[in-house]
Amino acid sequence: RAEELVKKISGQTARITEVKKEKKRESAPLLYDLTELQRDANRHYGLSAKQTLNMMQRLYETHKLLTYPRTDSRYLTEDIVPTLRERLTSISIGSYAPFAKEILRRGITPSKHFVDNTKVTDHHAIIPTEQYVDLSRLEGDERRVYDLVVKRFLAVLSPAFEYEQTTVSADIAGELFTASGKIVQSKGWRAVYGGSAEDEVDAERDEREQTLPAVSKGDTFAVRNVKLATGKTKPPARYTEATLLTAMEHPGKFIENNALRSVMDASNGIGTPATRADIIEKLFAVNYLERRGNEIFPLSKGVQLVELVPEELRSPELTAKWEQRLTAIGRGVEPGSAFIAEMRAYASKLVGNVIASDAAYHHDNMTHTPCPQCGKFLLEINGKKGNKMLVCPDRECGYRQNVSYLSNARCPVCHKKLEVFGEGEKKLYTCHCGFREKADAFAKRMSETHDGVSKHEVQDYLRRQEADETKNSAFAQAWAKANGEK
Repeated sequence: RAEELVKKISGQTARITEVKKEKKRESAPLLYDLTELQRDANRHYGLSAKQTLNMMQRLYETHKLLTYPRTDSRYLTEDIVPTLRERLTSISIGSYAPFAKEILRRGITPSKHFVDNTKVTDHHAIIPTEQYVDLSRLEGDERRVYDLVVKRFLAVLSPAFEYEQTTVSADIAGELFTASGKIVQSKGWRAVYGGSAEDEVDAERDEREQTLPAVSKGDTFAVRNVKLATGKTKPPARYTEATLLTAMEHPGKFIENNALRSVMDASNGIGTPATRADIIEKLFAVNYLERRGNEIFPLSKGVQLVELVPEELRSPELTAKWEQRLTAIGRGVEPGSAFIAEMRAYASKLVGNVIASDAAYHHDNMTHTPCPQCGKFLLEINGKKGNKMLVCPDRECGYRQNVSYLSNARCPVCHKKLEVFGEGEKKLYTCHCGFREKADAFAKRMSETHDGVSKHEVQDYLRRQEADETKNSAFAQAWAKANGEK
């Protein structure tokens, strides 16, 4: 059918049958709660949920620049509104200044889009404080997280993004075709992001839309080219920390029972904003999952665990049932003692089933190297910093040994980082391209090619320069002169 259409309309004339224009307004995204901030920090900068939480804690506790991070609300309460002008004044620096000053000039109009007492529980959304900002004191990741929060704050207080949605219908040889696009009327809050890659709009809302030419009903155009596009549906993408956080926050879509799904939708989901980062980090720490770039891959240990545990333990329905019971207890509908007794009986039953089961876990990363302390065969694992290690499977033993690590030295053939095996004179530098070099040859090559200064030498020089500047500054000289010193 598609091939028939290509032949039918090729070389024909297109006649515009309808031009529909509609003015639309798009409000800024909501303010940040912790989970949404962790999602964006992972999507834009590759920061893990735990790293984002750590940056937020420093910005809150040490620098006093952002409000309390462990919140699940994306709204403000009415008592915060009088403080907004002072908060805007405090961030009126650098690239933020033009937008902050324009909002102050225009005035702040509170709306239900960001002020709603009913949608704030313990803590309101994350916003800047009234503390003066010195951006030079912020480290790289701190600066990035701070930038996300400030831009979202400015965007929410800015006017709506206004555009004209245009839909054009055309008749070609009796077949109807449509094209749609938008014409920007006012950038509004989108101007805060400047159309850059750091735009905080959800990917679905940030699709590129074509710009249509000015056409009128009755216009005709020659069909110059016809393309037949073919494609294949892709499998679901692997989880990143951003999408995994979304799944943990809204696990209702994995539940078929409508009543239980509504319970999960009304609750915090799996974990809380404060604990989800630790849950994910623990899965990495115990080698159930691993990061490969920005994607999360299950490891054999994790896959086997999912296969071994009872089905109800790996379903969010169990969480929904417990949430339902706890809600009933909180409302006084049923006593808590009955639930506690059931939990004890349930735990005993699970342990009994495990004892009686003949299912077994098999280490697929077991080596033939015995542990020098207890004699059990060591397991090979990937460390947090790209290194490979041998560890004893017996936690009480706890023996660990480094096997290799990724160095900062570059391969002379393909210029990728070299992997280092062994220690001392037996140290060997290798690369995936096949390059191999012993430690003595590597050291000789480095001494021959190194014609500059080391990083440490540069740092020492800068420290000396800074000390000299302080000692010989204009103020120091004037002070010495005033005291009769030479």
